[in-house]
Amino acid sequence: MYFFFYFPVGLDRSVGRRPVLSLWLMTVFTVAFLWLHYLPWLFSFSPWNLVYFPGLNAPWTLMTAVFMHNGWAHLLGNLVYFWVFAPALESRLGAGRFLLYFLLWGTAGNLVHGWVATLGLLGQGGLGVMGASGAIAGMMGYSLLRMRDARIDIAWWILAPLVGQNRAGRTGLPLFVGVVAWIAWQVIQASLAGFTGSTVSFGAHLGGFGMGLIMAAMLGAGRDGRVEALLARGQKYMREGAFFAAAGEFTRYLEMEPGSRVGKLELARTLHLVEQKDEACRLYREVFRQDLEAGNIPALLEDQGEWRRQCGPEAMSPQELSRTAHYQEVALDDEGALETYCALHRTYPEHTLGQRALVRIIVLASGKVSRPELAGNYLDLARRALPPGSWRDFLEREFSLSAGSGADPGQGRVPAVPAG
Repeated sequence: MYFFFYFPVGLDRSVGRRPVLSLWLMTVFTVAFLWLHYLPWLFSFSPWNLVYFPGLNAPWTLMTAVFMHNGWAHLLGNLVYFWVFAPALESRLGAGRFLLYFLLWGTAGNLVHGWVATLGLLGQGGLGVMGASGAIAGMMGYSLLRMRDARIDIAWWILAPLVGQNRAGRTGLPLFVGVVAWIAWQVIQASLAGFTGSTVSFGAHLGGFGMGLIMAAMLGAGRDGRVEALLARGQKYMREGAFFAAAGEFTRYLEMEPGSRVGKLELARTLHLVEQKDEACRLYREVFRQDLEAGNIPALLEDQGEWRRQCGPEAMSPQELSRTAHYQEVALDDEGALETYCALHRTYPEHTLGQRALVRIIVLASGKVSRPELAGNYLDLARRALPPGSWRDFLEREFSLSAGSGADPGQGRVPAVPAG
């Protein structure tokens, strides 16, 4: 005797948010199973009325049958398959679209089963259908294009007691290989179902898979999959230290997604590593302006920090440094604002915004940040270098700065009111 069992147990695709809908659907599967098998008397309505029997039940049972399962092995097996694919798809499609597609895939699979059962094919004439496997097969078909270069982990067990074989393991495969092998196995089993007497609904599996593949092709999932593959390969090359190859992938990614801030940041980091710093700094500036236009201030503050570390403060204009410091103060990051003001004054000491930065350094270091030595050093600098005007008047009023000492009347005037 020879037994071979396998299950998918993982997919190497990131999940950007908590898969709330996927968890809720798994809960519904489990609750419906308990109702069907252990508490059918709980309501006046029989749960068996939710199972699809071709030609006998209401049409809406094509959909409700997706949530019903026949036994523990049926339920647990579907939960495992579902959890491998659902979170990644929910993350990419959004909860609303994922739920709609899932129901369409399940309904299509059950329709194909109804056709098979009505015609008496595969030895399944007159049989009803229940379970999420048709919808899960649709998820696999859709994933084949949407996550085309993903890898899937397969847990397997080989048991052949007559020859002393008992082996188990876990193997990573390209998703394409894993899914095509699964669908080929479904076709083989379907062709033998008339002889084996199997009651597995291969029609639902093949119908759901076909609907998933068709929808993926019609809805542009193939293009989305190519875009994601370029980004994933670029990030893989970066981890491996193949920076020129990574730059090529990120460049192609941006050709397809020119507005992607993630792609611009990844390419900027890569170009910095291959000594193309001018181009890297240009991309950082694009991301900064993009964040500013979108009002994405947390991202702007994070990205400018990376920009400044990689390219130096001189790569940023006085206006960009000043705006960054302002947003840091608004975000109550006074230490960060102090650092940015220091960089602004050090880089552009003669610029109006550089002179304003000098004042803000003294105010922050004397108050919120409480670094009196730094405040004293910059006060001495202000006595020597700050020209007459409102900034100097402010410091004289608040910090007893000598109004005449070190003043250069040839310097230009500055704004009338120091901003807080």
